[in-house]
Amino acid sequence: MPGDNPRPVVLVGAGHRSSSVYGPILKGPLRDQLQLCALVTRGQERGEALAQQLGVPLASDLEQARAKYGARGAVVCVSSPENHKLAHEALDLELPALLETPLALGLEDARALAHRIGASDVPVEVAEQNPRFPRQALWQRITQEGFLGTPRLVVCDRAGYRYHAAAVARSLLGRPRGLQATGRRALFPIDLGGGEAQAAMFAGTIAAEGGGVFQFSDGEGLYLADGPWSQGSWSVLADGGSLGGDEAIISWRDGERKLLPIERCSATIDGVDVTQKLVLHGEMLLESRSALPEAPLDDDGQAAARCLLDWIARMDGKPTATSWSAADAFDDLSWICALERSAMLSGTPVQVTSLED
Repeated sequence: MPGDNPRPVVLVGAGHRSSSVYGPILKGPLRDQLQLCALVTRGQERGEALAQQLGVPLASDLEQARAKYGARGAVVCVSSPENHKLAHEALDLELPALLETPLALGLEDARALAHRIGASDVPVEVAEQNPRFPRQALWQRITQEGFLGTPRLVVCDRAGYRYHAAAVARSLLGRPRGLQATGRRALFPIDLGGGEAQAAMFAGTIAAEGGGVFQFSDGEGLYLADGPWSQGSWSVLADGGSLGGDEAIISWRDGERKLLPIERCSATIDGVDVTQKLVLHGEMLLESRSALPEAPLDDDGQAAARCLLDWIARMDGKPTATSWSAADAFDDLSWICALERSAMLSGTPVQVTSLED
């Protein structure tokens, strides 16, 4: 019920994200808005340990969490193959849900889920954190408020993973419809701990409606433990300037090139280095505040907190600029799937599938 706080919610999953991110936020800085009332997980031993750590009962499933423990929302934080299954279970019970990404591993399962969510009155928010990180959130504000004019080219050079990178690019381009993808892949021999294997790294471009282009090389290697590849960078080229680092942007106005510095305002809270806000200095001051600037949360935690706040707003019928819908999550996945299909076809351009196709 809108305005009914704290709202009882169940945490689904007992993995790293639940134990190190969502659990502590729900029991800590957001406890006045969301009451963690139960935990649901498949792993009994790990589930019991986390439930004890969080001080909540362990429910056998979502139905018990709702009927016995009064859950009126579910934070679904399970392994990727289980995402869409738990999402459908939440919808069956008419439980508002915050869903971790991806919607599903397969594009058609993701489409079916996105269509069901779109046709439902159950509030569902997608926890796509990457556009909500403090740095990327500032970039969005910079582009949305016209400091660079219209973005024409967004480049991710080994700085993001698949659909997460697509989410950042789409947010900077204004969430346009994807049109055509052209991709290639490079195969690297690598020892993944179980013998020699090949890692596929994808690169290519996606053309979007309105003329924007997303140039992408995958950051997959960043997610391998002790992987051999270094992290890359982001850049945005617009018709009125460019963005390519953490310290400044270049703005071109009235034939004059201006360097506008970015200031990171931070504080150490309970031993955590907290980005409280980012400030763009220049003719027009622009501040981008973190979700919970007084809470001991690093940038990852601040992004997760923003996801939770956007979910609360969605449940209360109050749309936010940073909200991420199931349709958005489908498009993120579709852009990357199209690029990968093109790569498997030796670079043949392929159409980017939209939710309506």
